[in-house]
Amino acid sequence: MKEIRLPNGDTIYCIDELTALYVYDEIFVEKEYLKRGIEINNNDVIVDVGANIGLFSLFTLTQASKLSIYAFEPIPQIFEVLEANLKPLESQIMLFNVGLGEEEKETEFNYYPKVSGDSTAVPFDLERKTDLYVKHYKETICQELPIARIVPKFLRNWVVRRGLQNFYSSESIRCHITPLSKIIEKYTIQKIDLLKIDAENYEKHVIAGIEEHDWPKIQQIAMEVHQHIPEGENLLMELTEFLERKGFSIDYGDETRETILDVHMLYAIKKK
Repeated sequence: MKEIRLPNGDTIYCIDELTALYVYDEIFVEKEYLKRGIEINNNDVIVDVGANIGLFSLFTLTQASKLSIYAFEPIPQIFEVLEANLKPLESQIMLFNVGLGEEEKETEFNYYPKVSGDSTAVPFDLERKTDLYVKHYKETICQELPIARIVPKFLRNWVVRRGLQNFYSSESIRCHITPLSKIIEKYTIQKIDLLKIDAENYEKHVIAGIEEHDWPKIQQIAMEVHQHIPEGENLLMELTEFLERKGFSIDYGDETRETILDVHMLYAIKKK
């Protein structure tokens, strides 16, 4: 566990600075989860799925008062950091060392110490991820690492693949999964004003864990959708159609480096 100072002056704990600063920019600067009409108001109930080290939960507390937050992080190493960052706020935030999914079970996660925020139970498709990086080499690799321009085209596939394999060197961690509806029942949650999902390729499973009678309680969803997984090419449209059937209006995030890599923001607001 490391201690770092964020650009806004706050000091937090993290596992790797790369993840912490990237996620900080995504949440505090770009405000990715508060676009397309998504709002946080006083007295809201927020469910933070894929809480990681707690930056989204901390951000919400700067947006409104008297919030009730339920934060979920399945990987023990990451949860320890989450707890260190959020424990002083336990009167407003309940922390759960579990993941959310379609059923109660134990499952294997890939924990990536070098990029801890990408740790997942559903690893990305290495072939597809490599192809996307190579196809958009200038907009992705060179944007972050300008010297990469000197790599000849015939070597780029090999370089990208080796880089991904190095960054995503993993440890296998067994974690507990539970459906969101079980949490709603256990804690008698009457409403969810914002369901934030950044479950790193597991979002479809999180959604599947919500029973029919609980959907009327959910008013807004801000969700990262990862299509770079095996058989995930149409996931954004699948989730869109599913949520429209549940009575939501759907919108999407801006075109960014992430969308080039087939990671998309989906925003859902319950129709009045």
